[in-house]
Amino acid sequence: MDQTPTETPTETLAAFAAGHSAEALPASARVAARNLLLDSVACALASDFSDETDVYAQFARAAGGAGQSSIIGSAERLSPLGASLLNAYQITAATVCDTYVPAHVHITPEIVPPALAIAERDGASGAALLGAIAIGSEVAVRVAAGINYAVAGPRGWHMPGIVGPFGAAAAVGRILGLAPLQMRNAFGLAGSQSAGTWASWGTPTVKFHQSRGAGSGLLAALLAQTGFTASADILTHRDGGILNAYSDGGRPGAITQALGTAWEFEEIALRIWPGGTPLQPTLTAAFDLLRSAAPDFGAIARVRIEVSPDVHEAHARFVRPKGTFEALLSFHFAVASALRDGSFWLTSLSSAQIEDPAIVAFMADRMEIVANPAIPRQVSIVTIEMTDGRKLVARADAAKGTRANPATVEDLRGKFHKCAAGRLSAADEAELLDIILSIEAQTDLSRFFALLRKPGPRQTAA
Repeated sequence: MDQTPTETPTETLAAFAAGHSAEALPASARVAARNLLLDSVACALASDFSDETDVYAQFARAAGGAGQSSIIGSAERLSPLGASLLNAYQITAATVCDTYVPAHVHITPEIVPPALAIAERDGASGAALLGAIAIGSEVAVRVAAGINYAVAGPRGWHMPGIVGPFGAAAAVGRILGLAPLQMRNAFGLAGSQSAGTWASWGTPTVKFHQSRGAGSGLLAALLAQTGFTASADILTHRDGGILNAYSDGGRPGAITQALGTAWEFEEIALRIWPGGTPLQPTLTAAFDLLRSAAPDFGAIARVRIEVSPDVHEAHARFVRPKGTFEALLSFHFAVASALRDGSFWLTSLSSAQIEDPAIVAFMADRMEIVANPAIPRQVSIVTIEMTDGRKLVARADAAKGTRANPATVEDLRGKFHKCAAGRLSAADEAELLDIILSIEAQTDLSRFFALLRKPGPRQTAA
């Protein structure tokens, strides 16, 4: 879509979001959107592994109130706002959801929940839901690409709560059928609610940024539907436009270049393992070593993990993690667990395992994480020295689940199974998975939403 001389990037993006035909989505974008939906549901089903999900549910009930919108993994129903807030938090709760790596921003917690709420309310088809997820995700990452993260990141801005409202507004606006002017106003209202800083790093508040982004975008689209007006230039206005407020004027061209033909949201990475996004290349390298060399844990003399300086600064302090959240950020714990157990999942994060004397001693005595200025943040090198003198080295240039090293359908099925295990029967799990994998062909989503509500508290094997 070409930008006319009088059209702002906000208006161009709004015209695209309101007018691009879902039927014109290329096959790769359809698959990417379907995978985002599949991964979102999986992550939400794993939210019970998080320490604070129940507390957040109480907040969502109080803030959103009762209604008819489905909560993933619960028979309870809330208002569209309450459901958007809670489902968004559930997707991000266990630190295993997606990431748009260039701006270090999670996307699906903001986009999928409000799209689900309005699709359910309005009886939308699976194709309409899929299109909303694709367009909403594209809008969010386009805004993120327009912000110069090299400036915004060091200033402390945390992107989910900044770009998420735009994507959520676009997704909801698609299902509502907003006209381009209404969509533009929805973006203006979304930008007026954009916020979030890294001062919250290390606390659950960083997850709240995602949840609040979902709610803000929902409110923006619903208010714009009434004819409420907002800025025509919320992205590039010299006095408080998003690109100026959060960076140095950014790259407006990145928002509109090849819009509708090159799908930037396909760059969103899916996490195969739990843990912070920067941890994923290291786990990729560690599991490559496990597959190729199968080192005996008891015969490991030393483990050296090389990461970029910014990753080292953020994560090196978690040598002896306290609790689940810190363990999910700890390179020491994740790699030590993977090397000992041959796996790393949310079930690896019990208090007994985090405090296991063997793991604690291994982390303290036989591991180091070092900053290597020669490698970017998406790269990690793991070196294992064995007691017999052998040295095993693996370098991951891209984490498993990124576009450069994509997750397969079987990878995603495996993740879905681990997230749903103990919460759904085998038959219900298989049916829900089949519906999601064929979501575009579903004309009636009532069974889909019924299955989302069906999981109960996780049952563990005796």
